[in-house]
Amino acid sequence: MANEDSALREVDQELAEERQWEMFRQYGPLVIAGGLSIVLGVAGWGFWNAQKTAAAEKQALEFRGAVELLADEQDEGRTALAALAEENGGYGVLAQFHRAASFARGGERLKAIEIYRAIYNKGSTAKRVRELARLRAAYLSLSDGREMVLDDLGDLPEATSAFGVYAREISALAALGAKDYETALSMFRQLSIDTAAPEPVRTRAEDFAALAASGKAGINITGEARVEDLIGAIGAAVEAGGGERETPAVDHPEDHGEHDEGETETEGASQSDVVEAESETE
Repeated sequence: MANEDSALREVDQELAEERQWEMFRQYGPLVIAGGLSIVLGVAGWGFWNAQKTAAAEKQALEFRGAVELLADEQDEGRTALAALAEENGGYGVLAQFHRAASFARGGERLKAIEIYRAIYNKGSTAKRVRELARLRAAYLSLSDGREMVLDDLGDLPEATSAFGVYAREISALAALGAKDYETALSMFRQLSIDTAAPEPVRTRAEDFAALAASGKAGINITGEARVEDLIGAIGAAVEAGGGERETPAVDHPEDHGEHDEGETETEGASQSDVVEAESETE
C-alpha cells in the first residue's frame, strides 16, 4: 500500500510538472514579452522625460540670452526672439510676448498688434495666454476705433475672470472714444459696482462714468488730462497681466501704442504662468 501511495504521488508530481511545463510553453513567451515591455516602457519614459527636461533647459537658456540681447541690440534681440517663437512650448510664447512688447515700446504699434493677434488666434495656445494676448491687442487698438477693439476682445468681456473685467473696461473705453456716451456710462457704472472687480478698476470706472456723463450732457471732454491719466492706468493694469495687483500709472505717451510695456518677467505675463499654461496643453 505504501509503495502504491508513493507511486501515485510520483505520478501526480510528474503530471503537475508536465502541466506547468505545458503552461510555460504556452504562456511563457507572453509573460516574458510583457515583462520586457514594462522594463522597456519604464526606460523609454525615463529617456523621454530626460530629453524633455534637457530641451526645456536649452529653451530657457536661449530665451534668457535673447532677452539680454534685446536690451543691448534691439534688432538682433528681436531676431533671436523670433527664432525662439517658432519652437513649441511656453518659452516660444514668452518670446512672442517679449518681441511684441519691444515693438510697442518702439512705437511700432501695428507690428505688436500683429504678434498678439497671432498668439490669440493659435488654437493650441493655452486659453489664459490667448486671453492676455487679446487684452494687449485690444488696448493697442484703441486708437484704431471701437470696431477693432471689439474684434480683438472677442467674447472676453463676457468672461467672469479678471481678464473679463479688464476686457469690459477696455470695451467701455472704446465706447467712450466712439462718443457713445450712453453705452460707456452704463458700462462704467456697472463696473463701478462690480464687487468681483479689483478696487482700482471700480475707482477708475467711477471717474470714467463721470466723464461719460459729462459727454452725454454735451460737455466737451476731448483733451482732458484726466482721460490720458486713466488710460495710462488701464494700460499699466493690462501690462500687469490682468491681475488684481496693479502698477501705479506712469507718464503715458499721446499715442496709446507707444506706452511702456514694462520689462519685468514676460512683459505682463509671468514666465512661470505662461510656461505652466502652455505645458498643460502638451
